[in-house]
Amino acid sequence: MSDRSPSRTDLYYAVETALIAPGIVSHEAAHLLACRLTGVEVLRASVLNPFAADAYLDHERVTSFPADLLIAVAPLLCNTPLAFAAFVLAPAVGTPLLSIPLYWLGVCFALTAFPSVGDTETLFQTAGDLPGPLRPVGYLLATPVRAFTAVPGSAGVAGFVLFLFLFGLTRP
Repeated sequence: MSDRSPSRTDLYYAVETALIAPGIVSHEAAHLLACRLTGVEVLRASVLNPFAADAYLDHERVTSFPADLLIAVAPLLCNTPLAFAAFVLAPAVGTPLLSIPLYWLGVCFALTAFPSVGDTETLFQTAGDLPGPLRPVGYLLATPVRAFTAVPGSAGVAGFVLFLFLFGLTRP
């Protein structure tokens, strides 16, 4: 056990985790589902890591570009429909007592939909392992995904834009 008291950074991450925990869990669950679908073994996971900057899912080395790409973008493919469903259901339930938690879930799912820089770190390597004629296609797909995540804060900003878009799309 550590004698160290929590720093301001630790407290920030604890509050952030508490506020968007459902989105973090669904983000990591999407990676887990993609690993299972592609036959990639999961080694360890920290689905909620309240005093750290990230939750994570460690898996065996991926050698297939399609599997690597699916694992990387799985949160976008899973969290976007979850956010949309929450925003559609929220006004349909009729009472603020039930609709406010659904709006909160929609925000959580949208804010955590995009892959992080760590989610995309092996895309160029696996694209480079594709057979010669397919390699340019792999790089064509990997480049925008990797470039997007390499920009600090891009996932958070894009998640906010996704939230605004889905929220606006679902308004009666």
